[in-house]
This record gives sequence, C-alpha cells and structure tokens, in this order.
Amino acid sequence: MDHATIFSGRSSGSGSRHGSDHRRPLLAVLLAALACGDGSAMTAGSVTGANGTPEDMGSPAASQSPAETTPATPAAEAPPTPTPTAPANGAAEVAPTPPRLGGEQPRTSSGGAAEEAAGDTPPDGASGSTVAEPTRETATDPGPFPVLTVTAGLRDGPEYGSQTLHVPEGAEPPLAAVAIVPGFNTPESSIQAWGPFLASHGIVALTIGTNSPTDSADVRARAVLDALETIEAENVRSGGPLAGKLALDRLGIMGWSLGGGGVLSAASRTPSLKAAITMAAFGPGAQFPNNQVPTLFLAGSADPNAGGQSQGMFASLPDSTPKMLFEVRGGPHEIGNDPANANGEIGRYGLSWLEVFLVGDERYRQFLEEAPTQASDFRENLTATR
Repeated sequence: MDHATIFSGRSSGSGSRHGSDHRRPLLAVLLAALACGDGSAMTAGSVTGANGTPEDMGSPAASQSPAETTPATPAAEAPPTPTPTAPANGAAEVAPTPPRLGGEQPRTSSGGAAEEAAGDTPPDGASGSTVAEPTRETATDPGPFPVLTVTAGLRDGPEYGSQTLHVPEGAEPPLAAVAIVPGFNTPESSIQAWGPFLASHGIVALTIGTNSPTDSADVRARAVLDALETIEAENVRSGGPLAGKLALDRLGIMGWSLGGGGVLSAASRTPSLKAAITMAAFGPGAQFPNNQVPTLFLAGSADPNAGGQSQGMFASLPDSTPKMLFEVRGGPHEIGNDPANANGEIGRYGLSWLEVFLVGDERYRQFLEEAPTQASDFRENLTATR
C-alpha cells in the first residue's frame, strides 16, 4: 500500500541524581591503610549501563569517567546495593542508565547525591531535579536519572496498541510528559529509543504502537492524543510510580513518518499542547496553518520516502509559532528515530526543544541557537511567541 493513499491528517482548521553506584573497598588498599595505622580507606566506583547501538548514522564510543572516591570505614564490607528487579507480574523494571556518548559522568558527592551548582536552579515551572548548568555534552548524552519501565497496570487506551511508560527515577516533580507514535507499518520498537533517553533527563515518555500497522495519519493523531489520556490517568492511579507527580499542563507529542503527519494533525487541533516533534513527517502536500504548538521537524536529506516534505510542512506553520527544521546531511528515513543518531545531534536538539518549550527550562535555548554541524538544511523561528 502506498503511503500517500493512507495519509488523511491535513488540518481542518482546527533532584537529586542517583544510580547504581556499587562501592566495594579494595582489599589491598584497606590492608595497607590498616598496616599504617590509618583508620580509613578509599573506595573506587564505576558506572555501567547498556543502550543499543544506533543503526543509522552511528555514535561515538561511550566514554566513562570513574566516580569520585569516598571514604569508607575499615569495618566488614557492606553488601552491594541490590539492583531493582521486576515483580512477578512483569509490571516494571529499572533499566540501567544508558551509556554516555561523551563528557563526564554525573559527579556525585561522598553521600552519593548529585552536587548542585549554586544558582543553577531551573526557572519556575520547570520539572525535574535541580542539576548543574547543562553543557553540549550533557544535553547530548543520556541523563543522570535511572529509568523505570512500566508495561502493566496502565490504562488500556482504545485508540492504540502496545505501550511502554518510561519514568525518571528520582526526578523532582511536577514532571512534564510526552507521547510518541511510530510510522507506517512499523512497531513501537522503531521509536522506543526516545523513551529511556528522555526519561533519563527527567521527562516522562510513553511510547506506543498502533492498532493497525497500516492505519492513516488521522488515526495516528487520535492514537497519540489517547496516549496522553493514559499519561494523565497515571497521575491518579493508586500505587503507580507517577501518582501526583505529573504536570498535566506540560504535555507534548512526537511521531515518526506517518506518525509525524499524525502529530502535526493532532497539534493543529490541540493548541494546549506545549511542544511537538516530528521525525521524517510524511504527508505529501499537507499544510498546517492553524498549528500553534512549538514544533521541531527532524528530517534526512537522503530520505527516499518523505524527503523534502518537512520543508513544505515547516513553511505552512504560521510565523507566530516557534518552529525549527533540522535536516541531517545524508540522513535516511530513520535518522530521527534514535537520539544517538548524527553523533548525538538528534538527541541534543530533540531534548533541548522539549526542555525549552515543554519543561520551561530556558537554559537549553543556547543549544537550539547554534547550527548543527551535520545539517543540510537548518531553519528556525525561535523568536516567535505563542
């Protein structure tokens, strides 16, 4: 079935950081310290984690810095902190923090809590824990929060199929959230890399699959909006990990390919949304002049399916709407599906867009104002106000 036959999404007018810091005293150092009459020894820490290697543009090798050393008493070695495991029903599991693509690991104090830089508090309304001033590296790499994934106990949204909730463990509420929908004839797994990446930075993400792999853009618009209802339901679900922790006035949507067309359709009739991101949005000739939602378009110049379409959609949004187009030089149709693609620039621009417009943290605007190194087409209207 041709993509064009199924697109019908044109607008109708309408805290603290914490992780798996297992510390074990080094026997040799301890014995040496005792022999010298010293009453303490130093322990070495390490940070581990695994995240799939991007399939498209690739990413640099993960670099890791050893965790800061902390004093330990010469008493018997304490047992390591157990890694959280999923309950018997498989409802949730804590995923390890994904590897960082570059720069330092989050610095921790002797107590294991993240060191906070004075004056680095996000503005009022911003969600997530108080963290140090963001850098290009920290905005590109996975963030400091361990990620809890939940598949059971969630609302059964009738407009979509599979679902996975990605929750930032330890991020300070209220938390912003985003729902993400895949493309034509593709499963939830095709866009799922965004879930743990965004959650590791303190943004709740619900990745979904569709009821039918070949449904239309308009059906996907309904699916992604229905997914937001599931997110809202989590705020009141007794015993859920997000009960009372969500900022229900800070919701956004994302979508790939035909899902991106659905996102634009949904945003055009839902102006209360704070942000939208499309990846290789598909919709030949589709126009969205009523879209008031700040929208980022990610695309690839070598896309055989939706190449060039993002430019027309971008231009159709009114000049009063904040918008940005980042087309990756030589990027394929799947370039936007993994934040690690394009050497992490996909993730940095996607995260920064959500931090500024969804979360309300203006410290990330600096990363949107610089042109990406791998862009074949880069346009923005950041000065627009809603």
